Amino acid sequence: MSERRSAAVVGLVWTLLIVAGGCGRAGPAEPDHDEHGERETRAEPDEHAEGEHGKDEHAEGEHGKDEHAKGEHAEGEHAEGEHGKDEHAEGEHAEGEHAEGEHAEGEHGKDEHAEGEHAKGEHGKDEHAEGEHGKDEHAEEGRVTLAPEALARSAVRLAEVKRGAVRVALEVPAEVQLNPDRVAHVSPLVEGQLISVDVTLGDTVELGQPLARLRSVELGQARAALSRATALRQVARQTRDRQKRLRAEGISAERSLIEAQLAYDQAGAERDAALSRLKVFGLQGGSGPDMALESPIAGRVVERHATRGENVSPDDTLFVVADLTRVWIIGRVYEQQVAQVAVGMAASLTLGAYPGRRWEGKVDFVGATLDEATRSLPIRMEVDNPDGQLRPGLFGSLYLATDAPTAEGLVVPVGAVQTLEGRSVVFVPGEGAGVFEARMVTVGREAQGQVEIVGGLAAGARVVVEGAFLIKSELMRGQLGHGHAH
Repeated sequence: MSERRSAAVVGLVWTLLIVAGGCGRAGPAEPDHDEHGERETRAEPDEHAEGEHGKDEHAEGEHGKDEHAKGEHAEGEHAEGEHGKDEHAEGEHAEGEHAEGEHAEGEHGKDEHAEGEHAKGEHGKDEHAEGEHGKDEHAEEGRVTLAPEALARSAVRLAEVKRGAVRVALEVPAEVQLNPDRVAHVSPLVEGQLISVDVTLGDTVELGQPLARLRSVELGQARAALSRATALRQVARQTRDRQKRLRAEGISAERSLIEAQLAYDQAGAERDAALSRLKVFGLQGGSGPDMALESPIAGRVVERHATRGENVSPDDTLFVVADLTRVWIIGRVYEQQVAQVAVGMAASLTLGAYPGRRWEGKVDFVGATLDEATRSLPIRMEVDNPDGQLRPGLFGSLYLATDAPTAEGLVVPVGAVQTLEGRSVVFVPGEGAGVFEARMVTVGREAQGQVEIVGGLAAGARVVVEGAFLIKSELMRGQLGHGHAH
């Protein structure tokens, strides 16, 4: 009986050791098992304590069964059965730990998902804030502010929108030219040397005003010949008069009187020849070799080729003086347009040098033949030029009215209308100095440097007519600087 009890106790101890070793919770066996016959299991790690609490109680229940078997002095075979139960409990415990691991992983995935949703929400908010910022910037589009110094440099000019008629016209290239009837080329009529030049290029001169002084040997000889001829004529006249008196008194012969008269007539002829030679030089008399070159018309010196000390001849043009108060506008009509032009048709001139300015007139000449080099027909319009802005050599466009004008409407210069983002706009002054705003307009017909405004403006509104392109450039640069490329 005592041996059977010892065998049962040994079997129970081995069973407990196997269960404790499989679960990883039991510590080393206590040497004194006989005094109490009980063994407390070690607690699991903290992270699994709550999940394993129920299982620890289950293990304690099994331990109680083992104690009951001890108290009842169970057989060794019964202990083995309990050992099978403990192994089953160990398997369940491992499965529980596996389930807990999956649960933790699931919780981790959930946390990551929540974090992703949070990040997405924050990103959406940032994008929304950025969109609101872009909206604020977009609200400023169409407005530009020029600094005072930039405004002064740009020469921006404002004008009121006026009513006018736009008529379709034939546009031909044109050039401002001098009126040949109002031009004088000044050249010396005698060879000599320039001793002074009294005017310079661009000077305004009057009729008869000296331009330069010339010293000429030939002129000195001509004047000397005139003086000698004048003196000989005077002597011949006195001789003739004396012979007349003597003949009247019967003292001299008739032959002497005839010879005296012949000498007088010969001296007079020589004097007239000397005087005519001086007139060819532009002089009526005088003495010495010096003479003045005078302006034959009133006008401006447009060319000067005279230098003091220079030897000159009649082949040299020293000055060109022109009367610019009235000039010619010469247009070139191409061969296929010849049938559309006629004398008397209305015409207007525009020049690139003066945007917005127009000169009106009528065609007073149409050429009879085409220029062989350009295959174009010359036409002419003569206009007044009181302020001298029509400088010869300027190129522009001549618009020939070929139909009746349209009904009057709002018109602005072509340069006032700019294209922005595919729309036609004009710039109007905003609030504050140097502030301009782009205003969308609807344009109609365009002709003769004017464009019809169908909508978007009212009569009397002030718009930029010069410098609009510069304002557009500043506006585009500002938009590009904020990331808007239009």
